[in-house]
Amino acid sequence: MLSARGESAESREALAELCEHYYEPVLGYLQRPGRAHADEARDLAHDFFADLLEGHRLDKLEREKGRFRSYLLGALKHFLSHRRARQAAEKRGGKARSFSLNETGVEIREGAALEDVRSLPPDSWFDRQWAVTVLDRSLSALEKVCEEEGKSLQFQLLSPWLTGESEHGDQANLAAQLGVSTNTLKSMVHRLRRRFRTSVKAEILRTLSDRGDLDTEMTALFAALGGETSPERK
Repeated sequence: MLSARGESAESREALAELCEHYYEPVLGYLQRPGRAHADEARDLAHDFFADLLEGHRLDKLEREKGRFRSYLLGALKHFLSHRRARQAAEKRGGKARSFSLNETGVEIREGAALEDVRSLPPDSWFDRQWAVTVLDRSLSALEKVCEEEGKSLQFQLLSPWLTGESEHGDQANLAAQLGVSTNTLKSMVHRLRRRFRTSVKAEILRTLSDRGDLDTEMTALFAALGGETSPERK
């Protein structure tokens, strides 16, 4: 994230990459019940990232203690507030410059549909989508590493244990597929879970300017996944 600061081509590219990776939480926030419809939310998301890439960058990041998650939500709220004020001014005869995302030369890909957690407050809703995005990217990174190590089959068979989808599967059958004992299988699952946690930490560190914030962000991640309000939101 530190490389995303400044006005160089490299910093612009780094910021664009962060925006692309965290498109889904912004879209999820905009699609909350009572907010914009799907098409309108996508247009708002594109306009927001275009505005961010055009000039706001990370100049106010220090106020958010170097956490891209907090910075992104704050910037989004500011953008929506400014947009409402601008629309009100236009109704009174004012004009505002439009800015197309395509002018930046950066394409931000839209991710998969997000979970509909209607009972969460707006900020917690955003944190939930951020957490889901972090886990998804961490899982993909771990899968790539396993493929490079020639352990694709092992990852495919054991990854459900990382997401809580196979806590009560047929371990004997799974061990047979991998050609190991059930005790060895349990050790393999334990190691994969440990590597997954390391992958999650690595993904979060990419969004921090201070490694000292890692524990705080991990706590926020677990709180968001548990449907709780992050301590900083209380």
